[in-house]
Amino acid sequence: QVLSLYASHDSALSRLRTHCAKKNLHLDITFTGSVDAIRALNEGRCMMAGFHTALPCPSGTLTERTYKPLLQPGLHKIIGFALRMQGLIVPPGNPHGIAGLADIEDKNLRFSNRALGTGTRLLLDELLAQGKIKPSQIAGYRHTEPSHAAVAQAIAQGSADVGLGIATAASAMGLDFVPLVQERYDLVCLKTALQDPAVKTLCTLLRSAAWREQLNGMEGYQHEDSGKVVSLTQTLPWWHFDS
Repeated sequence: QVLSLYASHDSALSRLRTHCAKKNLHLDITFTGSVDAIRALNEGRCMMAGFHTALPCPSGTLTERTYKPLLQPGLHKIIGFALRMQGLIVPPGNPHGIAGLADIEDKNLRFSNRALGTGTRLLLDELLAQGKIKPSQIAGYRHTEPSHAAVAQAIAQGSADVGLGIATAASAMGLDFVPLVQERYDLVCLKTALQDPAVKTLCTLLRSAAWREQLNGMEGYQHEDSGKVVSLTQTLPWWHFDS
């Protein structure tokens, strides 16, 4: 069985691919930005997409304005994958004493960013708006890296002082991590795809105790609704229908 998946960069998905291969399910993953992944799904280039949203995820946000036009209740279904932590990746010992985004501006630190179309770039812009920080006040805002691992590598090599990413990317490079936001990482597919044998197999594997144990053992991850199929309106509070 083969399941094509366009998805935002995520360490747990890479581990899931290995786990599924042992169960005769091949996850054909193309890592890209969250927005690009959902577009690929809507254009028929894959069967499933992976994207992430911060918790909580209220109405009236940049996240809503970005994702809402791409997702349609009744057409798309969410499959829960994981909770994960996003935060600031910093050198060992956090020598600049960074506690939040405001410190990057105040201390004129070099930031390593992610590209437009990625969920992490969307999260950063959301957090900057909440903190009333202009992107132009962040040194290095226009310097982008293609993945969480690449951001961590830039910091490990000294070409940047700080970047936004996931805890596993920091620990893999021996760096420190300042947690900021917990996120839902979800998979989305067309409702009709739920009857596909490969999708059914994936949902079964995600619900298994063996996979949940692996996920909970990864730094910054927790299983949350893993393998559970839910509607968009249950997961993202952006749609309002008259009763």
